[in-house]
Amino acid sequence: MYKSVELKELAIKPKINDITLEILREYYEIFLHPFIYTYKVMGKDETKKFDVRFNINNFCHLLGIESIAKRAVRFTELHNYRGEDGWNNIKNGVIDIRHLKQLNKKQFQNVKAKYVYFYLIPSLLESPLAVNYDKSKVIPPTNIECEMLFYSTYDNAVVHLGLEKEKQNNYYVPRTFFVEKLGKAGDKDIYIDNQEQITVSKVNRVIMI
Repeated sequence: MYKSVELKELAIKPKINDITLEILREYYEIFLHPFIYTYKVMGKDETKKFDVRFNINNFCHLLGIESIAKRAVRFTELHNYRGEDGWNNIKNGVIDIRHLKQLNKKQFQNVKAKYVYFYLIPSLLESPLAVNYDKSKVIPPTNIECEMLFYSTYDNAVVHLGLEKEKQNNYYVPRTFFVEKLGKAGDKDIYIDNQEQITVSKVNRVIMI
């Protein structure tokens, strides 16, 4: 079983049996949550800067935890699988991978790639490719929503991090994280194809005070 700090140094993705939900939570807490990432977008006429923050409330959603629980628990209990309550339940050992499989094994399999590729998010943030995302351009239609997609290719798969502006604040937060496997060389990623490519570069990463 890997430790959270060991995930950062991996050269190949871990097997699902070599990680736990608590390890991924610790990883997020150490390598993502404490920082403000600042990027600049190079446009035709101007350069804009924006910040990205990884709040505790976003963690469960990135791993699809609520989607696993949605049809398996009462509506009044869903709060235990999202936001800060979900975060604390993982930290306290109430929610783990075994529990999620028992709730809905099929949906867990649908989102399992998020878990084994999650360790790549800090690397992706260093030098992302990016598009302004419009879900109406995705064929076939999708429910995935965000304003901007960071992405990169690893091991014949495209890792995506979708960002949107926090309504109450002037910074971006992660809205979605997902992996699209590519069958063979030349296959197109439907979430990137037809989208407006933008040039994004990281300006800095600072610890939140």
